[in-house]
Amino acid sequence: MNKDKADIIFLQETYSTPDIENTWKSQWKGDLYFAHGSEHSRGVLILIKGRLNFELKSCTHDNEDCFTILKANVQEQSFILVNIYAPNKTSEQSIFFQEIQNVLDSLNIEAECDIIIGGDFNVILNPELNGLGGKPKLKDSVKIIDQIRSSFDLIDIWRVRNPDVKRFSWRQKTPVIQRRLDFWLISSSIQDDIERVDIISAIKSDHSAIILSTNVIEEQRHGRSFWKFNASLIDDEKFISLIRDRYDIRSSG
Repeated sequence: MNKDKADIIFLQETYSTPDIENTWKSQWKGDLYFAHGSEHSRGVLILIKGRLNFELKSCTHDNEDCFTILKANVQEQSFILVNIYAPNKTSEQSIFFQEIQNVLDSLNIEAECDIIIGGDFNVILNPELNGLGGKPKLKDSVKIIDQIRSSFDLIDIWRVRNPDVKRFSWRQKTPVIQRRLDFWLISSSIQDDIERVDIISAIKSDHSAIILSTNVIEEQRHGRSFWKFNASLIDDEKFISLIRDRYDIRSSG
């Protein structure tokens, strides 16, 4: 993770416990926001690179340690970041996604705040496009996901960019079954700012990694710079008139 270029990383099934928290913090150059599971199940983690201008407003996670929701300013832009690892059972999923809806409702999200939800949803949104092998079907819990999308104007950005493509993020070898269970739901208002959304291989996992690159954050990076006046404005009559009208400028020769 330290070698990765990502500014923000969502991890699921971390199998983390409070005992290892300080060790992981000593190995990471930045902030870590845990929702611990056990040594053998659950757990999610959001990693923030130290180079990022990140101001945390609030951090919420569920009792089962399957989601973490951060409200923060990232490079002075307001964001809600949601990392999820949804349960397998449909009945538990409905409760899980409804809890996420409730937390988001309670945050009183401002209009200028952008939302990014990512992770393992453990459901498919389209049986024809998101499943191969077995008997892919639409679960009742998807209704809650659709409700969240409608409430906060969120889109499945990978599907928007790839409307008819069959790509999968989870696979089983015997029998061969593949599903797109991992995806990003983002505010539709920032879809034009997304430079890349992709599914790539991951190490030692039956899930692929998903990538989201946006210039919303990059354009607001602050670094060493200098301001240079455009000398051609000296000959611009409109510019000269604007300055004279705004400021009391007098000249004598």
